[in-house]
This record gives sequence, C-alpha cells and structure tokens, in this order.
Amino acid sequence: MTLEQLLKKAPTEEGPYNDHLRRHLVNLEQDAQLRAAIKKVVAKRKPIEIDSTEAFKLRSMGLIKLQDNAVMPLCNLYRDYFSKRL
Repeated sequence: MTLEQLLKKAPTEEGPYNDHLRRHLVNLEQDAQLRAAIKKVVAKRKPIEIDSTEAFKLRSMGLIKLQDNAVMPLCNLYRDYFSKRL
C-alpha cells in the first residue's frame, strides 16, 4: 500500500485504524455533550475554546491537544473521521 492509498483509506471503515476509531465513536455517541464538543472542534481549522470539562475529557481520550486555552484535534485522521461520522 502506498502512502497515498493509506491516507485515503485511513479515515474509512475499511482503513487500518477502524477498530480504534469506532471505539472512540461509540463513546462519543453515548455522551451528547462530548459529541457536540468534538463536532465543534473538528469543524474548525484553527484551535477553538470549548468548555473545560469537555476539553479535559476529550484530551483524556487522546482526541484533542491543547494550545493555550484552545483545543484542536490531535491529528487530521480524527478530524476527517469524526467530521464525517458525527
């Protein structure tokens, strides 16, 4: 598999990270506040501020990173996957 093919398949259901991504998706779907927060985060290209409790939980899950008091997705894989699934 080439890097280009990997990048194309990675945020899909047949990608190599599917199990990891689906576990996070299930957890987010069970918590309306976390789901709403991550939707806001992945929708923006720049860091945004969200409620500190949701920021703490999402960071603890490994989905976001902090930049001062703002947050952004930990990686583009999360942005691509969750923006299409939530």
